[in-house]
Amino acid sequence: MERRASHPSSPKWPGGDARRFIALELPSPLPPAYNPSFLDLALTEGSVKRIKAIYPGSFDPPTNGHLDLIERGSKIFDELVVAILRNPEKNPLFSVADRRKMLEAMTSGFDNVSVDTFDGLTVDYALRVEARAILRGIRAISDYEYELQMALMNRKLQPGLETVFMMPAEKYSYLSSRLVREVAQLGGSIECLVPDLVEQKLREKIDVAHKFANRQPSAGKSKLKKKKL
Repeated sequence: MERRASHPSSPKWPGGDARRFIALELPSPLPPAYNPSFLDLALTEGSVKRIKAIYPGSFDPPTNGHLDLIERGSKIFDELVVAILRNPEKNPLFSVADRRKMLEAMTSGFDNVSVDTFDGLTVDYALRVEARAILRGIRAISDYEYELQMALMNRKLQPGLETVFMMPAEKYSYLSSRLVREVAQLGGSIECLVPDLVEQKLREKIDVAHKFANRQPSAGKSKLKKKKL
């Protein structure tokens, strides 16, 4: 008796015959995978966006708290501009030129940090330098209330500009330029509060002010004596 070649059993599909085979159409072989390099992506999808931020302030004088924020901000942003505000209404201890020199010396070790000066609205300056964010430090609740108002106003004036708040290191949470000036003027130690360069400049400035103040009474007395004669 002749035996027929057995065929593998076909699954029973609903409404179908167990002996019916289903022909599958396979797609053509896929081309080898291509992983474009970073340079190819940059050329095909446009230039890579870099995030530039400004860190505005008076910096009179620059402190270790400022330097702490600058160092940490340089790790977040591709480019950080320390922007010194020129405010004619204030009577600063250091001139804008002196503050710029001190900040440039303090930030010389950061490749992506630069120092600049500006006046007028912060948002206008940010647009001029093509910055996309404003870096601000917050030490306490009182700072937050003020900075929140400024951030909301800046967003109203320029919706595309973001404000990034950063907390200082714990050891600098109480530190401010005003406090440093007051302590130095009263003869207190400002060691570890400001960089060595700033401490030296601050002592020189205060010594000159004290000498000038001590000379004024004697000069006034001599004028009175001359008048009496």
